[in-house]
Amino acid sequence: MNETRSNDTPIANALPVLDRLDATHKQMRYWLGELQSLVNHMEDRGWDTWARDHARSVIDFFSHTARQHHVDVDRQIFPLIAGRGDPSLESSVDRLRQDQGWLEENWREVLAQLQPVAEGFGGYDIDMLRHASDVYAALLLEHLALEQGHVFPAARASADVQLKAMEVRRADSVLSPAA
Repeated sequence: MNETRSNDTPIANALPVLDRLDATHKQMRYWLGELQSLVNHMEDRGWDTWARDHARSVIDFFSHTARQHHVDVDRQIFPLIAGRGDPSLESSVDRLRQDQGWLEENWREVLAQLQPVAEGFGGYDIDMLRHASDVYAALLLEHLALEQGHVFPAARASADVQLKAMEVRRADSVLSPAA
């Protein structure tokens, strides 16, 4: 038997998704700190096994979790707030979409310097790594601030309103069933 719970809807699921995306933001801030620690370590000590292992972890997080986060926001959050007629919100969404392209490009520059370190080679340029990681971190932090400060609250409010409207419709259909 296939049971459907009353809260298994895209709208109802949006609220836990927002919580998960908020948690990913915390992880991103943590891993930006780890990237900074790695760059500092390499400036002070150069390449070593700690740098290799840490580079692998940083690469894994930003190449997978961070990228998937952007896909999730595109698919699950932007549709919740689309067409609300709020020029400021539309501008924020446009900016976030543009940022995603820049973030990907900046990440590739960081990755080009980290990949040799992660593979056990010394073929990196510390000045390029420092610059690329600083640019990436600054853009990502601005991006996260815009998501959390403007877009996620709007999506949360939209999901709440839509969920309440759905509950009213369901209550009305229970109270006055079709003939």
